[in-house]
Amino acid sequence: MIEFDKYITKKLSAVEAEPDRSNQHELNGVSGLKALLGEQRKDNFNAHFVFEGDSSRVIAKKVTWYDAREQHPERSEFRLYFQTNDVMTAAREGSVLKIGFDHERVFWIELAS
Repeated sequence: MIEFDKYITKKLSAVEAEPDRSNQHELNGVSGLKALLGEQRKDNFNAHFVFEGDSSRVIAKKVTWYDAREQHPERSEFRLYFQTNDVMTAAREGSVLKIGFDHERVFWIELAS
C-alpha cells in the first residue's frame, strides 16, 4: 500500500483513457495536477504505475509534464505525457487515478480498483 504525502484524484475522460478516442498517452493538467507538479516543464522523470492493492506489480516508466501551448503563455494547457503500460491500458473512461508523491518524493500513479 502506498502512503502518499501529497496526491490528487483524477477521473479519466474518454480522450485520456479510450484508445479508440485518442492515442495521445496524456492526462489533461487539471488544476490539482498543476498544483502538485508546478508550472515548470519536467522532462522524463520517474513515475511508478500500480494497480490499487497490488504493490507487487510496480511498473516504472518515464513521464513528462509540459505546457502544450508554451508558445502562448496566456493560454497554457498543461499535460502529463506517459509511456504505454499495463496500468494505463487497463484504465477506461470514468476510471479514477490517485496521482502524487510518497514521503520519499517518489511519484506514483495508482489506478483505483
